[in-house]
Amino acid sequence: MTTADFVAACFWPLIILFAVLLNTVRDPVLLRWIGAIIGPFIALCVILWVAYGPGSLVGVVDFYLFLFILGLGLIWFGLREWYFFRSIPKTTLKACAAVPGGAALAVVMGTILIQDFFQSPIVLEGRVQNVRTRGRHNSEYVADIAGRTVKVTTPVYDRLKFLPVVRVEVGRGSNYVYAIEYLAN
Repeated sequence: MTTADFVAACFWPLIILFAVLLNTVRDPVLLRWIGAIIGPFIALCVILWVAYGPGSLVGVVDFYLFLFILGLGLIWFGLREWYFFRSIPKTTLKACAAVPGGAALAVVMGTILIQDFFQSPIVLEGRVQNVRTRGRHNSEYVADIAGRTVKVTTPVYDRLKFLPVVRVEVGRGSNYVYAIEYLAN
């Protein structure tokens, strides 16, 4: 298990713990302390995502799942604002922006997750070619396999630099390599 896998695996249990604490604690002083802990935790998660983002498949799935849940949260926030504060025009404008934005985010991320985990993967076999980074600050590792550009994580990217012959299973939604088998060169 790499550091990126460990950080990604610990993310959701800690989020659930913080949500339960915020929901059950009624003491205002303790609630402020919990809030003071959550702020740096979120900042640390953002820093670790920037540092280790493409380093783990668990981290990639966590990112898509987080954006899906964020979209649902925006829908909930917009509907709540609209229902309770209908008479205030500024709040109605926020609600009108949050609901469609959250719905779009939830639909896009939900589609990616459904295609990755509930549809059969794309199977490619061939020699790896053109291993490179794409995007700003080397944010995405990609390689061409059997004429198709696929995304890979950092450990797989390091092994693909030798241009081996591989058989891979690629998620239909995210286009990430989920399984890789090295064949004879």
